[in-house]
Amino acid sequence: MEKKRIAYLDVLKCLAILMMVDIHIRSGNGFKPYETLSAQMIYAPLLPIFFLVSGFLSYKQSMTIKDFWNNIRRKFIFLVIPAIVFRIGMDLMYHNNLLRFLTEGMHGYWFTVVLFECFLIYYLITLAIKNEKLRIGALLVLSLAGIGMLAFDKDFGPAIFDLRRVTKFFQFFVLGTLAMKYRPKYESLMSSEVVKAVLLVSYFVVLFSLTYDMSPVLHHFLRDVALRYFATFAIVSFFVCHADSFQRETKTNSLLTYIGQNSLAIYLLHYFFLPKFQPLPEWFSGLNMVTVHLVSMLYTVAITALCLVFIKFLSNSKYIRKYVLGQK
Repeated sequence: MEKKRIAYLDVLKCLAILMMVDIHIRSGNGFKPYETLSAQMIYAPLLPIFFLVSGFLSYKQSMTIKDFWNNIRRKFIFLVIPAIVFRIGMDLMYHNNLLRFLTEGMHGYWFTVVLFECFLIYYLITLAIKNEKLRIGALLVLSLAGIGMLAFDKDFGPAIFDLRRVTKFFQFFVLGTLAMKYRPKYESLMSSEVVKAVLLVSYFVVLFSLTYDMSPVLHHFLRDVALRYFATFAIVSFFVCHADSFQRETKTNSLLTYIGQNSLAIYLLHYFFLPKFQPLPEWFSGLNMVTVHLVSMLYTVAITALCLVFIKFLSNSKYIRKYVLGQK
């Protein structure tokens, strides 16, 4: 029997993919993701949400070798193959070497490869360490090591593996698995009035502290760890507290969950529809930040709608749906 979907997780993914499209619209037109407080406030939880939800839905109490290979094979088909197909497709558009992803990495399509690596590490540890307490300890140690690696602001290892991003986001994947394992306690914690207040206050305290001069190491820690944690769990807390509202069968909820369920395919497709205002026209370069947010949101809605149309069209072929869009 197919497991009942958790509606608020689909809506969380919808929020994250809309933010991702929005940030790529602006970053492709000269705006830096972290150039303003409002941008940092909005984008800090974007990627952690995806990794947290993926970990939540992937929790395993145990795993056999057969389970390991079956899961890894499926994740490779649905995550890595589509990313390579679209990476090569993008290079075809710009007449580049089709194999340069092997030496230069996946560029915009790094996310699904890093997510696959998170699954791989998690499954390997689950397979190798049978004692659950030891397994959780190993996962937490790796997460802490990843936080420590953020102090070294440079890439390492083969470009295609993007190991620095693995160290940055594996911790959120692990927290997702722990949230699923201890789900009643996790949901109780996220619903606690004290926890909600602490998360929100800490979120804004860290956000405003980033406007002050400080050492690069402290700045990286506050931006890439503290802000992401407080922002992510403040948002997750809101969704947990309103889970029943997202479970209701309304047209709005249906649309939001539909976008969330297609977030991977939207991620793969949206790069082909991003506007390029280069050089920036006068009407665009003269906009204030609030208006830029509004314009970007309108483009986000239009691009997402266009992606959904193409997803429906391309899904007519089950092979395209599986190996190109990464859908079952």
